[in-house]
Parts: sequence; C-alpha cells; structure tokens
Amino acid sequence: MENIEIIPVTEKSILSNFKKYLIKIYFEAYSSFPQYAYTHPREVKGYLQWLFNHSQGGFFVALEDTMPIGFISTDPSWEDHWLGEKVGEIHEIVVSPSSQKKGIGTLLLKKGIEFLQEKGHHTIGLWVGIENSKAQDFYKKHGFTPGPQAGKWLRMYLKLK
Repeated sequence: MENIEIIPVTEKSILSNFKKYLIKIYFEAYSSFPQYAYTHPREVKGYLQWLFNHSQGGFFVALEDTMPIGFISTDPSWEDHWLGEKVGEIHEIVVSPSSQKKGIGTLLLKKGIEFLQEKGHHTIGLWVGIENSKAQDFYKKHGFTPGPQAGKWLRMYLKLK
C-alpha cells in the first residue's frame, strides 16, 4: 500500500481531471447492485458535481501510482430527519472492484470520518442498500450500527466519543 495516496479534491478543475476515472470506478463498483446506482454517465457526472458541491472540502480520492481507484464524499452540513439534528454525512464511498479487499475503503472511510470529526460532528450517518450485505458488514466492522429503513435503503450511524 506504499503506492496509495488519499488526496482532497477542493477545486473543480481537479474534479474535472478525475471525472472520467471516477465515473468508470462508480459503474464498476455498482455493477453488482445496479438498483442503487445511477445508470447513465450524464447522471453520474451530475451526481459527482452534486457530491463535490456539498462536500465543503470533504471529497477525497484514493490514488494508486497517480491513478484514481476510489473516492469518498462527505457532507458536514447534513440535516438528519430521524435525529432532528445536523450530522456528518457520508454520501458516497466507492472503490474499484480490482482494488477492493486491500484496505482502500478503510483508508477512505477513516479520512472521511476524520474530516467530519474536525468539523465538530459526533454522529456520522450514511445510507446503504438493504440488499448490500457486503457494504453493511464493512460499515459494522467500523462501528456503524443499523438505524431506520426507508424503501430499499438502510440508515446507519457511527457515534463518536
């Protein structure tokens, strides 16, 4: 993992340089669960822009030898309707299937949590597909607990000390 670097994406120009790779990674990662994904490149491009706009500096890309292999997008101003308060939100975490099971997701998750903690959050929330037990197990391994369900989505929370 010495060739892995997690970098913040804080400028639109950097996002633009990475966009085609991030779209490819997104489609690869969601190929097993298309019911949870955008299906058209134009939609994913718009979604990446939305993620970036809401991240307030909390959009990070994992690079291996300067090539993107994953990303995480957080939101430090998310209003959680179940808790009735602002929480640190993880909107998306994606790792290329060829780079999974190597600790990249853990590095990205830790970076996102660290960013949200620095913004003063003690509760981190995210949504995960109810049929995506692999992702649920990953989050549980990192301390997240299941919350309410809404349609095909499960809410999960991490309470920080």
